[in-house]
Amino acid sequence: MAIAEIHQDIIQTHILTRLNGQTLAAAGCSSSLLQSLCSDEKLWSDICSSNWPSTDDPLVKQAISNFPSGHRSFFSDSFPSPSNHLTTTSPPPQTSQIISSVDIRYHDELVFSKVEATNTTPSDWFQSSPFRIDLLEPKELIPSVVKFSGDDQVMQSNLEKHMTLSWILIDPSQNRAVNLSSKKPVSVQLNWLTDEIELTFAFVAVSGVSVHDNDYVNCNIEITCGVKRTSGELYVSGMSLTVQDIDGKCLSGKNSMEVLQGLTVAERRSTRFNGGGDDLKGRYEEYIQKRRERKEMMEMRERRLDLACVAGGIAFLMAFWSFALY
Repeated sequence: MAIAEIHQDIIQTHILTRLNGQTLAAAGCSSSLLQSLCSDEKLWSDICSSNWPSTDDPLVKQAISNFPSGHRSFFSDSFPSPSNHLTTTSPPPQTSQIISSVDIRYHDELVFSKVEATNTTPSDWFQSSPFRIDLLEPKELIPSVVKFSGDDQVMQSNLEKHMTLSWILIDPSQNRAVNLSSKKPVSVQLNWLTDEIELTFAFVAVSGVSVHDNDYVNCNIEITCGVKRTSGELYVSGMSLTVQDIDGKCLSGKNSMEVLQGLTVAERRSTRFNGGGDDLKGRYEEYIQKRRERKEMMEMRERRLDLACVAGGIAFLMAFWSFALY
């Protein structure tokens, strides 16, 4: 039986509802009939809600309603990773607000979901101060139903393998969105002082924006979590987003917004590169290596400068005493 012979209601309610976003988009390219059926807004709304529960928040739904094709446009922006080459041909439009839609899962179990609106009104204070988004208040703990048993090394290994993060940044001024997370952690470390585990998710790009005397920028997401010793329940105690240069310094609000708004409109990578985030981890490790090399080079310059100053001082003293004695 040809697909055209199947009743449209059956296709829409029993076939298309079983597809994920990638397959649904591909099906819409196969015929004009399927293109019409696959463009249904509720289909894409359900897919976005399944992938990112935080998109059910009224603030996010309102922002998505202004996208050219609603939830379908939002999915095509947020599911694939942006290109790692960031170019800006013109200054981005000024926006007074950006929206963070964040979801954390462990073994597909939802651990944390939150929507946060950040005021980005271009005041003198915002443009010159370090940019940072904190989703939790100090000493705030978010409990979860996930439980752990075993030592810290086992917990670190499990978190590295099975914890995933989605941090979607929505720019209402451009009606675009971008997922800034590497999906899986690029670094997992135990904080021996607090006995909590710090996970780093990152997206590293080569920027055409003049933010420093280098081109690398890192959208760095830090998550702090721990386990209650009595119950073994996992909790989240910290979550933040910063934009860093090659030295690991936080960029200002002005430069950070140039990078973030540039990423929202950047080209998207092929979905075949969005499986596990291993390439994003490799890019982060390359970024860390270049940061290390840059630090060593700067330390070498400082040592040479110190030696030159010492040699100059010795030469000056010898010249002074030679003049004084003779």
